[in-house]
Amino acid sequence: MGGEGNTLPWVPDTFVSGNVSFAKLPCTPEPHMTKKQTALERIADAYEGNPIVRALVQVAMAPIPYGIGSAIDAALTAAIENMREERLRTFFDELSKGTRHLTEELIQKEDFLHAYFSTLKAAANTRRREKIRLFARMLSNASQERRLGSDIFEEFLSILDDLSVRELQTLLILKRFENSHPHEMKAVERAKTELENDLQRATRFWDSFESAVETECGVRPEELRAILTRLNRTGLYETFIGGYFDYTGGKGKLTPMFAEFAKWLQAKGEDSTKQPASEHARSAP
Repeated sequence: MGGEGNTLPWVPDTFVSGNVSFAKLPCTPEPHMTKKQTALERIADAYEGNPIVRALVQVAMAPIPYGIGSAIDAALTAAIENMREERLRTFFDELSKGTRHLTEELIQKEDFLHAYFSTLKAAANTRRREKIRLFARMLSNASQERRLGSDIFEEFLSILDDLSVRELQTLLILKRFENSHPHEMKAVERAKTELENDLQRATRFWDSFESAVETECGVRPEELRAILTRLNRTGLYETFIGGYFDYTGGKGKLTPMFAEFAKWLQAKGEDSTKQPASEHARSAP
């Protein structure tokens, strides 16, 4: 258990996950980290009535190096610290909305601490505020479902970290169109019918889908194909391939894994097809 003077006595001095070792948190900040310590203390003070989130903020007070030389200009240092404070505040604001299931016992466990530090690092390195909120939701939902130590959490965290907000919005728009266009029965020879395949279903709404992506994400149809091709890497989307009659390429569908992934990102009671608040009108990812 934590050594004497530790900010949180119930945090282990050292714990090991795989090949990663987390050392005991320092009790006294480095001189050049004083401003960051003050910024995190301000965030901690905002959660005085929520001891779980306050404790997590205190854990985050351990210095995280930026990889910048010690002679950095003071004004730039201040700008970096302000940016970091704003990002962390966004993360903890969202996390505080789903902490009923978090207990002191749970947040002492290695699986939670490893997931927490991994998620916090990803959030702190993310510019888009809506994506930072998604990291907080993923941590909250995974801890509630007791999936923190699972491979699926590691995989989904990696996927979310890799996705741009524009890519995620594109997937959610496609989900909306797939939900509103279920497979239909098609007439075949000799008055028989059969269920249309995935490509036939996608062809019925693809032009409208491209228009929606352009309107909501600012992606022109001629750019969309490249974005969708890149999304194959996530396992959430797959491009149709094969010798379909009159098929010229460029279309695809969501995989079953996307439905599970979307559940991990939604707030409780929220539709998993709802898009995160968009900033695409102001800036592109």
